[in-house]
Amino acid sequence: MSKMEMNGRIVVPKDIRKAVGAKLGTRFIWKLAEDGSIHVVAKSKRPVAEETPQPDSGDSLNGDGNA
Repeated sequence: MSKMEMNGRIVVPKDIRKAVGAKLGTRFIWKLAEDGSIHVVAKSKRPVAEETPQPDSGDSLNGDGNA
């Protein structure tokens, strides 16, 4: 549970921050549903150093079927 502080600030509970991997700079997207409920989604960019390069498989996907 959180309560709104001065200037509309809300603290995200530690267990939630840990579960979504939230760090300084993580953005939270707020969506208001038609039933009045609020859904919050954490969006983080992984640092470039942590990204795993993907193998280039374009030739096999764009072969016979897409020519």
